[in-house]
This record gives sequence, C-alpha cells and structure tokens, in this order.
Amino acid sequence: MAKIRVMPEQLANKIAAGEVVERPASAVKELVENAMDAEARQISIEVHGSGCRTIRVVDNGMGMEEDEAILSLERHATSKITSDADLAAIRTLGFRGEALPSLAAVSKFELKSRTRESTAGTHISVAAGVVKGVSECGCPPGTQVWVRDLFFNQPARRKFLKSEKTEFGHVVDTLTRLALGRPEIHFSLRQKNRQIHDWPAAINLQQRLAQIFPKRLTQSWLAVSHKQGVLSLVGFLSPPELYRSNSRMLFLYVNGRPVWDRQLRIALLEAYRTLLPKGKYPLGVLLLELPAEQVDVNVHPTKAEVRFQDPRTLCKTVTNAAQAALATMERQRWTRPLAAGSGLRAAEAPIQSELVPLLPEGVAVSEPRIPTYDALDFPQRGFPTDEESRQPPEKLHQELGTLFGELNVIGQFHNTYILCEAPDGLILIDQHAAHERVFFEAFHKEAIEGQLASQILMITETVELTAEEAAWLEDSLPLFSRLGFRLEPFGSYTFVVRAVPAVVLRQEPLELLLELVAAGCKGVRSLGPETLLEKLLQSMACQIAIKAGQRLGRQEIAALLQQLDGLDHCSTCPHGRPLWWKLTVGEVERMCGRT
Repeated sequence: MAKIRVMPEQLANKIAAGEVVERPASAVKELVENAMDAEARQISIEVHGSGCRTIRVVDNGMGMEEDEAILSLERHATSKITSDADLAAIRTLGFRGEALPSLAAVSKFELKSRTRESTAGTHISVAAGVVKGVSECGCPPGTQVWVRDLFFNQPARRKFLKSEKTEFGHVVDTLTRLALGRPEIHFSLRQKNRQIHDWPAAINLQQRLAQIFPKRLTQSWLAVSHKQGVLSLVGFLSPPELYRSNSRMLFLYVNGRPVWDRQLRIALLEAYRTLLPKGKYPLGVLLLELPAEQVDVNVHPTKAEVRFQDPRTLCKTVTNAAQAALATMERQRWTRPLAAGSGLRAAEAPIQSELVPLLPEGVAVSEPRIPTYDALDFPQRGFPTDEESRQPPEKLHQELGTLFGELNVIGQFHNTYILCEAPDGLILIDQHAAHERVFFEAFHKEAIEGQLASQILMITETVELTAEEAAWLEDSLPLFSRLGFRLEPFGSYTFVVRAVPAVVLRQEPLELLLELVAAGCKGVRSLGPETLLEKLLQSMACQIAIKAGQRLGRQEIAALLQQLDGLDHCSTCPHGRPLWWKLTVGEVERMCGRT
C-alpha cells in the first residue's frame, strides 16, 4: 500500500469540482448565485450547445479589484464569511469558496471584473486550474465569466452527460428556480445567438410568475401569506384540480435560497390531504423567511439541502398557511375560476339525449335512494317556483350568493352528474363524489370526537378472513371500534360482529366490513393510526354514497346540494377526484362558433 501524502492542489480541485460541478447547469447555478450575492440587478447568461462548449455569465454587481479577483480562484477564498459566528448565520447563497476554483480546474476559464470606483478592470485566464495570465482590461462595472470546454480534462465525466437538449433543459430549470426566488433581478438567457428567456425585474412574485409561466397555468393559483413571530411565508399554490404526477413544479425557498426539503414538502402535502388523487402533487412557489441563525445551510456542497432549528414549528406553519389559502378558496364555492385545462371538453355525442328533466313532485324514484344520516340533515330549499322561473336570468343571478343550493338546477346528466345553471356558465356536480365527501366529513368529525354511532345486532354475525387479514384486523380493532363496529376474535381467522355503524344498516354491513379489511390490509400497514382511520373512512364513505347511474328526485338533489354547502371542503371527493366542474358561457359560445 502506498504511503499517505498530501494531494497536489490541482488534483484536490478536480475532486472538489466533482461535488460542486456535476453538469453545465451546476456551473450556471454557481456563477449566477455569485452574481446575486454581488448585489447584481441584471444577470445575463449565454450558453453554446449544452453548456459544455461555452457558458458566459455577465452581471452588473459590485465587481472585484485585481487582488480580490486573483484570490477568488484560490480554494476556500470568500468574502462572505470570516468567523465561526458567520457560519452559524449565513445570509448569502454562496459561502464555501469552492465554485470558481472548481470551475477553473475542469475548464478553460476566463474572468473579467471591475468595481464601480475603478477606471480599469482585471482580466484573468485559467486552464485546468493553472493561471495563464493576469492583465488590465476595459470592461463595464460588474463581473463577466466564461467557462469554455467544460470537463475537457475529464473525458470520463463528459461521457456521462446527457444529450444537448437534456442538458440545456437542466440549465433552463436551474435558472427558473433562481429567478423565482429573486423577482427584483432582471434575468436573461440566450442559446448561441437566440434569446430564450428575458425576465425583467418584477415588483413582486406574482409578476415574476406571470413572466415565467403561461397565464392559463397560474391565473387560478391561490395567494398564500402568513406571519408567525419571526417566521414569514408568502407564495402561490395551485387549486386541487391542478396537479402533476411529480413535484418538479413545486418550488420552495428559504431566505431566497432554492431548497429541496422532504419535511417541507410533506407539510405542504398535508394541507392537500383528501384533496388530491394518490401520487399527485400540487404546483406552487413558497418563499419562507426566518432568522439566518435558525437554519443550517452547511449540509452539502450543492447547498440545496438545509436543516432547521425548529422543524416542527416550521412545518406546522407551512401546513396552516396552505390550509388557510385552500379554505379561502373553498368559501368561494362555484364562483371561483377553475384552472385552465381542467375544464370539461365538448362531448362527442349529443348531450340533449342524456339530459334527464327533473321529476315532478309526487313521482316515485326507483331505489336505491340517498342514505339518510341525521348529522347531515339540512333544511331543504325548494326549487324555483313557476313565477321565479319566468323572471329574467339577470334578475335571478343578481340574488345568487356562492352556495350550491342557490343554483338553478336543470336536471341530471347521464344519471351521474347534477347540471346547474350559474350566472357565468354551467356547473356539473358529480353526485357520487359530492355525497362521498358529505359522508366522509361527517364520519371524520364523529370519529375525531369519539366514535360513529353503532347499532347492536339482534343476531350476531361472523366473518371469516385470511390469515393475513385476520392478523391485521386484530391489530386494528381499536380503529374499527371508532368506526362503529364491535368485533371480537372467534377462533383463528374468524371474528364475531356484534354491532355495526348505524348509518350502514340499509346497506350490506358485512360486505362493507370485508371491503374495509381488504383495503386496509392491502396497502396501509406503514401508516399511522390517524391516517389509517382516515383511509378507512374514505373507503366507508365511498361504499355507502349514492352511485353513478342512480336517478335522483328534485328533493334529493336539493338536499345533497345544501349538504354540500355545509362542508369546509367541497372541491374534491376524499380521494382527490374533482367534485364539480364549470363550463363557462365563453367556452360554450366558442364551441358554438359565436366568438
């Protein structure tokens, strides 16, 4: 085995570059962050190819004197921290003093810089970590950096880069994340001689969002604003009907630094629980500000991971702020704009044949009917009288609030959707999703307060399960007690059923029990008791709610809409499926060729 010795400086720089500079996008990130720390208000990035050929970053920041410019190429040379105390309260994006020497070690590097007070600038050229020349030059105040032939002396690293299109996509993504966190800075990006993006300085985050994303994507986003002690949180989040299959469109910032933090993401998703389908993520931008002493950014060379002094309070604040924004949205009911792209498309078949007029009073409706539930009984509001129906729509619309129960019900579509008239269009309500949400909210409230009402069976029943199901159910008996079931083990894989939830008596309670056991045993073993209870309540509400294809009478529809108005959440079913949709007058007129 060879003797231990100190590595040559150039070799150490190459190793450090492997941690800091993974691809061209990493180089762009480090250079732009340096410009932002230098108080630049205009940053231009030019990329040739994927960035391996040339990266040029120009800023109008404070610039550097000659001795500072030379020193900046030494490892761990920085102007941002000078003591242990500074390390405990980092307020800049960079602080390690590794970016420039790492880049210079794996490229042909060139730097020009000048302070506002100087009459001439400094020009430094470096190749593979070796300084080739230092001279005086003419240049505007600020700093210009060229990174050419990235990884030219590390062919193995260059071989593992992706296609030019993919690598440039990472550059765009990196710049987007930086620009969202600092709306007051003007960013521009060019590829070769073509302008790709130009985002002038914005007065606030909302204006920056409008610059970066299409209007159809952000026009329905919800404003978030929350302050608790020294912690402040602002941003925008998507409504429940707008989501993605991954979290790439969820941007989180701590003191202006883009971060990837699992705890913060979980806290945000907690606010959307029961509002999004499984495996889906909201879109949004959240900017958190807290004292620098309460966050540790010295975790990883890329500085994307952070640690918090009080993560529990921070996560609770994020959840509460998101829940408050969603609650404000829910209070708007059907009057709020739906996210573009999530609305209904024109049906291929004529819809007139599918519309079912409301049944006149006194006409029987085929079973099954909506299961009744005392906790959900609301005073029923009748449908518009003949006199009201003859009034001009404008007069009726002036008297409407935001409640579903105040809408003019037209009828059922396909015996599945309730079709209502609103001042700005047609509202389609999924009757199963609506009733499922009604039941879930009532069940959840009772389960939190104690347990659902039970009905003791005059004749006990037994259910037989598999070995796996029996073991799971025995561990989950306290949860089923809160659901209203009274179960006792009876032999190896058999349970005696002595009581069932009162609300399911008109259904098949044993079938429901088997469904709940199968669903619970199948995929929720790792969940905590409260989350597991919530999953079981979702399954229970889904099983006993009215079904698609079931015809409803006018009083049943009126009762369901008024029950919906009594809920805090009425945008989605408990599984996250949309509960209602709006087809605006403008969309109808476009389909009919009127606009």
